[in-house]
Amino acid sequence: MKKLILIAGLLFGLNATAQKFDLVQINADWNSKNNIDFTEVDGIPVKYARLEDQPPHFKATIKSVPVLILYVDGRLSYSWPAGIDLKCPATKQEVAAVINRFKN
Repeated sequence: MKKLILIAGLLFGLNATAQKFDLVQINADWNSKNNIDFTEVDGIPVKYARLEDQPPHFKATIKSVPVLILYVDGRLSYSWPAGIDLKCPATKQEVAAVINRFKN
């Protein structure tokens, strides 16, 4: 019984400290040629969302497309907005470095 409680405690402890990472790219249909060129970073898949499908209050917060957004535990934690050239400047290595900062 003690072993079972110990194992359950360890598993709960690992789950309690685990963070959930989500990467979301938001882009407009007219700018689809400038989508980011990677589909995952460190095993975290990049989800895609169309700006046109978002509610008005969310659209108002997006200043340029595409934008890559990192959510940690459901909270917006970092973003890489497009520059004047309408391309997202984020590289896979840069995104991985930011994710690693949140993991530590």
